Amino acid sequence: MDDYAPLEGLRRLGPWDAIPISAAGGQLAIVARRVADSREEIALTDEEGNIVAVVISPAKLEDLEDDLAIAQNAVARSEGRAPTPHEDFMKELEANE
Repeated sequence: MDDYAPLEGLRRLGPWDAIPISAAGGQLAIVARRVADSREEIALTDEEGNIVAVVISPAKLEDLEDDLAIAQNAVARSEGRAPTPHEDFMKELEANE
C-alpha cells in the first residue's frame, strides 16, 4: 500500500484500514482507486469510530460470491442435497440484491 497517495485520517481498525466517512468524501477517488488496484478493503467509520461500511473492489466481491457458492454447495452435498449450479446461484444472488 506504500505506492498509493496518502489518505488523510486513515488508521488501522481491527483487520482493516479505516477512514472516517467525513474524511473519505473528499478523497473518494483515491479510496476507490486504491481499493480497486490493491484488492484490499477500506472500512468507513461514523463519528463514534464504528465501522458502518467496507469498500471492496468488484473483483474481490466476485471472489467472495464464488467462495460463498462453493461453501453452500459443500453444505448441500454434506446434507445429501443436490448442489446448485454456479450460474443459478449467481442468479439467486442478483435477485436478492
